[in-house]
Amino acid sequence: MSRILIIDNDTSASFLTRLRDELDQEIVTADTLALATRKIRSHAFDLVIADDSPPDHVGRRLLADPSLPALPIVLLTSCGSIRDAVHAIRRGATEYVVKPFDDETLIAVIRKVTDPWAATAHDEPPCDVGDAARAGVGARFIGESAKAKRVRMLIDRVAETRVNVLVLGESGTGKELVARAIHARSSFRRHPLVKVNCPSIPAQLFESSLFGHIKGSFTSAHESHKGKFELAGQGNILLDEVSEIPLDLQAKLLRVLEDRRCYPVGGTTEVSIHARVMAASNRNLAQMVKEGQFRRDLYYRLNVFPIHLAPLRERKEDIPAITFHLLRRLSQLLGIRINGISENGMRALFTYDWPGNVRELRNILERAAVLASGKTLDIEHFPAELQQCAARFAEASDFRGQVDAFKRMLLVDTLRSTGWRKKTAAERLGLTQRAFSHYVARFDLDSEREI
Repeated sequence: MSRILIIDNDTSASFLTRLRDELDQEIVTADTLALATRKIRSHAFDLVIADDSPPDHVGRRLLADPSLPALPIVLLTSCGSIRDAVHAIRRGATEYVVKPFDDETLIAVIRKVTDPWAATAHDEPPCDVGDAARAGVGARFIGESAKAKRVRMLIDRVAETRVNVLVLGESGTGKELVARAIHARSSFRRHPLVKVNCPSIPAQLFESSLFGHIKGSFTSAHESHKGKFELAGQGNILLDEVSEIPLDLQAKLLRVLEDRRCYPVGGTTEVSIHARVMAASNRNLAQMVKEGQFRRDLYYRLNVFPIHLAPLRERKEDIPAITFHLLRRLSQLLGIRINGISENGMRALFTYDWPGNVRELRNILERAAVLASGKTLDIEHFPAELQQCAARFAEASDFRGQVDAFKRMLLVDTLRSTGWRKKTAAERLGLTQRAFSHYVARFDLDSEREI
């Protein structure tokens, strides 16, 4: 059963009853934007249907609120046009329905949006060529911190251009999500988004995979094959973990990016490249350039518009919004009711360092949802390391203890961000080596290295 929030005073009681009975949906209503916002923040919904008619424009105000979790939102309006529909979809609306409409129209939209199998396709396309329908839904960078807002601003600025984008961040921070969001907001979103997992391509098949090959060009080439760049057409291509491309192959990629054309393996007719190139990496490419592990000219070619994603430990104020968004998605995908998260459970999420970032948060919430079996998620449903971290904070009940707990968390975060290089961590915190060694011993920080 899906949970749907409806904010529309024109919706009849008979239609609400039909939704409950015929579609087996849980229907929640709200009369005002303020009430709707409170409900969204305190409960997990699968769909929001909101009136966007003037003068209140409730629907677009919901879409513009960065503090809310990303939800499929269907806008209803009494004065729609094609231009209005286009603007609504670009702002993030899932569907746009013009009043008056018959019940069957809206029911068809609800069935489409709340289908769990469709949601699965949106989360993780089964192939590496995605269109706008798959790439757009849910492709929103969640959070209300300054860092999250800046990422969304950069996404909006670069989406309409054709410049190359380089997305950098630790594993699990949402690099692919950013690429999908850029694609979904671009004017060429109807064209493919092609993802290339660079580490998975054998060196001997690199050119064939990216640029294609002609039948008979090598032993196993039984058919001609289009490369990823050609498949992307006028859309976008994402080179994921671009740092893992061997040096000798980087030169071939650079040549294609500069010339905007390539030859398939064994071919004599060149293929023009029109796709915008996005690259992602969890490594420090600038440092790799200094160490001779990555070509300087390729780095400059890719790094036209960089977007840096902060680790979750540096934007913990975003944890509630991300958590509610993930719980809603997990409820759909797992087919189980998730009744939110307790105050103690949410507090525990704030005490943890999240070395695996949002990906780790999702995995922990998924495990907790299964263990909770329809109950409210609580700290008892979380892994031992998270419970232990929360317990240490709970023990720090006095002022001095709270200060020590904060110092310990800051020291561990800095050590992890520097690869556990103590000298670098001490310099970053402005501490002498002697003082830093004192804190390492006092807080038993070496024990955290295994977590």
